[in-house]
Amino acid sequence: MESFQLELHPERGPIYISLFKNVKNAVELRQRLLDQDASLAWALVNASLVVNTFQILLAINKAIHKEVTGKLKTHKINSEIVYDFSSTNNISQSLRRYGVSDDSTALIAIAIGGNPGDIEKAMQADIHGELVPLSSIPEFSDIKLIRKYYQLNDNNISDNIDELMPLIAGAMALKEIK
Repeated sequence: MESFQLELHPERGPIYISLFKNVKNAVELRQRLLDQDASLAWALVNASLVVNTFQILLAINKAIHKEVTGKLKTHKINSEIVYDFSSTNNISQSLRRYGVSDDSTALIAIAIGGNPGDIEKAMQADIHGELVPLSSIPEFSDIKLIRKYYQLNDNNISDNIDELMPLIAGAMALKEIK
């Protein structure tokens, strides 16, 4: 688990991000989210649609800004984080694509604030998988699916993450501008 301090919102405390591989209980986690289980106190993101930590921090910053300004679309910060990975305004489609699904085997868990030891222990108790460093994110990235969901199908666009990331960030940032 790694921690980050958001410069724009230091009052929220540190942000904790964990990457789990070989997740065995995705069906249970998804059901708990659908049941609005309050004990599941973090956002769960499908790691196959993430290219790097910057993308995660972008979604978190955007969600917290909307919470601070009273403009959450999903009414809860954890679902808003998942929603903010998407380039579409369709909430249910965004949560279905970027959130945990029954066949998820790699997940990113995101918690806002709290005691790092307690957060990590609780995440490991809830998510039955192997905790790996965030630097492993590219191993799980499905570039073909990422290109599809962010509508980056131009053949002139490289599959290089460093070239894709600015386009992904732009799509995430511009989705609510009409």
